[in-house]
Amino acid sequence: MADNLGVNPIPFSSPREGIPFPDIAKDLVYQVVKRDLKNLDRHGTFGRDEVYVVWFAFVLGSWKALVSTSLPDGRYYEVTYNSLKKEAYIDSYVKTEQFKVAIDV
Repeated sequence: MADNLGVNPIPFSSPREGIPFPDIAKDLVYQVVKRDLKNLDRHGTFGRDEVYVVWFAFVLGSWKALVSTSLPDGRYYEVTYNSLKKEAYIDSYVKTEQFKVAIDV
């Protein structure tokens, strides 16, 4: 549930369309990945159900989602919606390194 429960409930869907924002983010990423796979001639079996939201937040009237896919390319997407301009931005990232760091808390 929303962190600001009791203050102003977070709208998790478009009032006009009734579509949950995480679903909109998944659709946007699906379209981008499908386009890229088509350009690589590898689009045959990739489906929308292979796109998933890792993290989602709604802050100050706009939302941001981290989205990934089941493809083994190590890629994830950051989808940011600018509510003032009514447009979304999609950034694509590839994991280049992971390493362990010991911490003493």
